[in-house]
Amino acid sequence: MEAPESAEVPTQCEKVGEAMPDIAGYGVLLGLSIQAFISLVLSFWVFFLTKLGRLDSQHPEGTPEHASQKKRLGFVSEILMTGNDLQMITGIALIITAVSNAKSIDLYHLHLVFDTVSFVGISNAAALICWTIMRAKAPKKKHHQIVPSHWTGRFRVSYMFAVLFLVMTVFLEIRLDGWSLTSEDLGRCYITTGIAGPNANHPGSDKTYVAITATWLLLVMFGALFAPARFAKPLLILSFLQFPVHMYMMIRLRTENQDALENRENENDWDFGQTTATLLLAVAITQLIHQAVQYLKFEKALKKYGPEYALANENDECLDAGTPSIVEQGIKGLRDVHQNLSKRNLSETRPDRGDDIERQEESYELMRNSEGRNRTSL
Repeated sequence: MEAPESAEVPTQCEKVGEAMPDIAGYGVLLGLSIQAFISLVLSFWVFFLTKLGRLDSQHPEGTPEHASQKKRLGFVSEILMTGNDLQMITGIALIITAVSNAKSIDLYHLHLVFDTVSFVGISNAAALICWTIMRAKAPKKKHHQIVPSHWTGRFRVSYMFAVLFLVMTVFLEIRLDGWSLTSEDLGRCYITTGIAGPNANHPGSDKTYVAITATWLLLVMFGALFAPARFAKPLLILSFLQFPVHMYMMIRLRTENQDALENRENENDWDFGQTTATLLLAVAITQLIHQAVQYLKFEKALKKYGPEYALANENDECLDAGTPSIVEQGIKGLRDVHQNLSKRNLSETRPDRGDDIERQEESYELMRNSEGRNRTSL
């Protein structure tokens, strides 16, 4: 009697899953990764290539030089905070989409979402670290704050993202327990070429990677939220080190698995998710260009009028973590839609904020001319 032939176990995954362009499309992946890269480059420039990120300011409060440094850091902070708001919108929506499709999403796309939204945490850490430095340089406010400093605007959105990211991490770990190369169901495995050794144990190695990188990211995020300003550079270095890890994993996962998907030609369809992520990235890049132009105009005005120009415009506050985020502004806008419409009609006659530097320069020149006339009359 012949022994029954044993079923041949495949060496790699053959049933990766269905195409999901709203999660794995190029627009989504590039939108979040490029914004995180912009945030890291700006932060690196501030804290490692300039003196703006130094806590031990060489110029005391109230001097023109101190006002100039604060103004320059304000331009960077506004770029980072605006990018952070936009990324939070996309990242939170992406996590909710993945978790709400718990029964249908495959392991490959769930893992890809994990690596993609990690860029949001990296960008958030860079933005909040920059704000922490600005707050440390600002004079202490003596009035009583009704809302605690760590329960304002962007902090609440950061807490929400951290909780959702933790939920998604636990969900991914649970789903990895069902790893199977022989299952007839789609989405119980993915191709691991290039992301794990040929003899790696699955899903053990995958679960270890997810646990380590998730813990790493959450520690950096909470460090950026609560750690003193003196830890800014170490926290930024930890963020820098995590960026290439998730970038490599995202690219390798996408490259190795996209051809194994069912209806793989649909993976790059430009649906709502891809379009939205790309538009938000365009808004962030537009803000970067706008602030860069304003920065150059400010430097030009400094050369023309001297450091006293910055001191005269020191009260022009920049965006910080205590102001409402774009998420909160949107919620508030839905409640106040009728009042906003009426205010918009009035604001149409006012000059645009984009001309702040020009208006400040004109005001300062008028003030100097007035002072000169007064001296002449005396």
